[in-house]
Amino acid sequence: MNLPNPIASELLGKNNEKALIAAQNIINNADIDAWQCLIENTDFLFGYVKEKAGMRLIQAINKNNLENVFKLFKKHDGDWDEYIAQALSQFISPELNYKMLELLKNGSVEEQTYAARYFCHAKEPEAGEALFEASKKYYFPLRNNSAEALGRLEHKKSYEFYFNNLKSDDEWEKIEAAQFLANYGNKEATVPILEAMSNSGMAELIAGEIAMLTDIHTLFDERNEKTRLLALEALDNIVSGIPEIWPMGAILDFKLFECMESLINLAKRDQESPLSGKFAQILIKTRQKITLFVENSQYTYDEEREILAELDEISNLLLYENDEFWNNQIQNLYKELNTDDIKRKISALSVISELGFEESAPYIIRLALNPDENETVVSEAVSALAKIGKIDNIDKNTLLSRIKDPNLQAFVQDKFANSAI
Repeated sequence: MNLPNPIASELLGKNNEKALIAAQNIINNADIDAWQCLIENTDFLFGYVKEKAGMRLIQAINKNNLENVFKLFKKHDGDWDEYIAQALSQFISPELNYKMLELLKNGSVEEQTYAARYFCHAKEPEAGEALFEASKKYYFPLRNNSAEALGRLEHKKSYEFYFNNLKSDDEWEKIEAAQFLANYGNKEATVPILEAMSNSGMAELIAGEIAMLTDIHTLFDERNEKTRLLALEALDNIVSGIPEIWPMGAILDFKLFECMESLINLAKRDQESPLSGKFAQILIKTRQKITLFVENSQYTYDEEREILAELDEISNLLLYENDEFWNNQIQNLYKELNTDDIKRKISALSVISELGFEESAPYIIRLALNPDENETVVSEAVSALAKIGKIDNIDKNTLLSRIKDPNLQAFVQDKFANSAI
């Protein structure tokens, strides 16, 4: 790749000898221009290119040029700080620890971020309080690095602080708590984060943090049914969030293939499970979404080969199952409309509506006409019937007389009005 700076370009080049010389030039001369050019173009580099360049930088750093490394701290990018930290960790000493601690306390936010990354390798208990304070800063990479370093120190004060924040009424505090705990790495926080997700208006964000903390698919067989359901809800949220909230690469980070493999096995093994409808809803939804990604290049044209390969693997896994399997899943999906769980009903209606299952009409009409049904569920049922062209099979006035919320009334009236056009 040709970058505006020739030394940065050589660092990324295929000629290993020239690339290593470029790395040495950047470190030995504290070449801020080359370093800035590299950072500014990080988003355009494939992962394997960054990894090779990062390893060359590690090779270039030695005890004689350590002081030059600190000059590079003026510019930061999360794709590079780990390589710098790895290199510095080869020279851990009380003096280096002290210098990094001073940067963590008093440096710029960029310098603090490098210092926090360094303490992920140099387990220095005296850095605990400074890392805790840094974890509250606005800069996302600094918060993440600080949380990981605190986790390696098993710093209880910070853990308890963020653990308690999971119960906050402030959505952003709740999300920041989940992010911290995921980076801290104590899996005992998994179920509390799942519970926080279930009560959050930004559930997709929190679900991704859970997937970074633990392998979600390992929770599908939990004895506690509530935990199993929450884990399935987390996976449902993750699938919903790709690629709008989470990048396509999340299918690797969140182990979507393993999740689908587990769900297929559960769907076959536990056909009478009270969660069989939830298995079906997620499987059908994921198959539709993965097929969309695979068949439409606008979603994948700039993705790395390993991500494209993983998409194909997931697609093949789902398409391998025969028509009988998928017909069973559709029938199980309709059973979801009979659960007592409002969110599960709405999720099932969303999939039915998205895929236009016309044969679902009798099940949805029965749901909509149930006098004891939740108003929000009834409204979503009307929306689904409108989507599949069956809204005329129910009486508008009967439904509207049962819906008291003015916003939901307006929503339902709009669906009937649009269907009449």
